[in-house]
Amino acid sequence: MASVHPSQVLVSFEGIRKLAQKGVESVGNDSTALGHFTPEEKLRFRAALEAGLAELEDAQGAPGVMVAPDNGPASLIQSFLAEQAAREGKVEPTPLGNYEAKFDEKDYAGWATSVFDWMKGLQKHAWRMAGPNPEPMPAHARVMMLSDWGSGMYGAPVGAKSIERANPAPHVVLHLGDVYYSGTETEVRERFLQFFPNVPGALRRALNSNHEMYSGGYGYFDLTLPTFGQRASYFALENERWVLVGLDTGYAEGTFAEDQVVWLDGLLRRAQRKNQKVILTSHHQPYSLLGSQGPKLVGAIQEWLSGKQIFAWYWGHEHRCVLHAQHPAWGMYGRCIGHSGFPYFRDQLSHLKTFRTNPDGTRWYQAEGANGVPGALILDGPNPYLTGHENEYGPHGYVGIELRDDSLVETVYGADGTVQLQQELR
Repeated sequence: MASVHPSQVLVSFEGIRKLAQKGVESVGNDSTALGHFTPEEKLRFRAALEAGLAELEDAQGAPGVMVAPDNGPASLIQSFLAEQAAREGKVEPTPLGNYEAKFDEKDYAGWATSVFDWMKGLQKHAWRMAGPNPEPMPAHARVMMLSDWGSGMYGAPVGAKSIERANPAPHVVLHLGDVYYSGTETEVRERFLQFFPNVPGALRRALNSNHEMYSGGYGYFDLTLPTFGQRASYFALENERWVLVGLDTGYAEGTFAEDQVVWLDGLLRRAQRKNQKVILTSHHQPYSLLGSQGPKLVGAIQEWLSGKQIFAWYWGHEHRCVLHAQHPAWGMYGRCIGHSGFPYFRDQLSHLKTFRTNPDGTRWYQAEGANGVPGALILDGPNPYLTGHENEYGPHGYVGIELRDDSLVETVYGADGTVQLQQELR
C-alpha cells in the first residue's frame, strides 16, 4: 500500500472497538499498564476514556464517513489513532477514497499509556492580545466565509476552489473555526492550510474553536495565525461604514476569553461614535432553533444587543445553514453557517413550509420562531460529495457578503459556487 497521510485516515468506533475495550480494561483499578501514574490519575483517565469512547460510539455515521463529536477526549483519541494507523499501515480503504483506521486487541501495545501521556501533557497555548484598533478593509468589501470546514474532504476542497474562481474576487476569506479532529499541527497543515482558498491579494483570517483547542490550540496559534499574518485569535476590520469583528469563543469554550469583552466594548463605542454598522463573527452560537443556546455570549454583550448596535452575527459550530429573521428585540440578523466541510446528517424538516427550491436540488424551509429565538430559513438537500450516502447528509457550501454603503448583500453558495439564495439586508 502506498504511504497514507494521517489526514486521509478516519477513526470511527467500529474501527477501534476491540482496541477500545482493551484500553478501558487496562486502566482498571488493578491495572499495571499505567504504573507510573497515581491511582487518582488512572481513575480520571479511565473516566475520560470511557466518556470519550461512548461519545464516539454514539456519533456513528455511514461507513467511511467522518465523525467528530464535540468531546475533547474523543477527538484526541481520534487524532492519536489516525497518526498511529497511518504510520503503522493499520488502515483499510473506503468506497469514498479515504481510509479507515483498523485496530484490534493485538494492537494494544501500551496504546492507553501513550494516549494518557499525551493528554496529561497538553496545556493551553498562551493567549495573544489583539491591537486596540481595527485593520482597514476596502469600501464595498467582499467577504467569503467558511465554517466547520477543516475536514479536508467532501465538499470542503470543492468550496475552496469555488472561492478561488469567484469573480469579482473577495477581499477577505474568513474561517469561523473547527479543524478535525483536535486541531493538531498535522491536522492544521493537512486538513486546513493545504486546502484553504488562495486568492491573490485577499486577507485571510481564521477564528479559534473548540476542536482547535482540544489539543491546546498549538496548530491554530503557531501555524494558522503566522501563515495568515494574523496577530491574535480575535480581530476587527473596518471601512468607513462597517466594522467586521472576529471573536474567540474556543479558548474558553462557549464564552469570551481573557480581555475580549473589554476590547469589544471599546470597539463598539468607537463604532457608535463613527456611525459604523457592526458585524460579529464567532464559532459558537448566541442562540439556536435546533440546538443549544449561548447564554454566556449573549450575557456578556447584552447591553449592545439590547441597544440594537449589532447589525448581524455569523457563527458556525452547529452543522447547518440557518438564516434567522431579524431579532425582534435586538434588530440583529443571526446566521448559522456551519455547513462548509463536515458531513452532517440531515434534519427532518418535511413538516415545515417550503420557502423555495433551488436549481441544484437544495431547498429552503421556513421555520417559526420559538422561545425568544427568531424564525429562520433552513437549508436542506442531498450532498453529492458523499457518494453512496448523498441523501443521508446535508449540503456543503459557504456564504459571501458584500458591504455596501447602507446595506449588506448576502449570498449563500453551494460548494460548487451555485447561488442558493441572495438577499439584501438593511
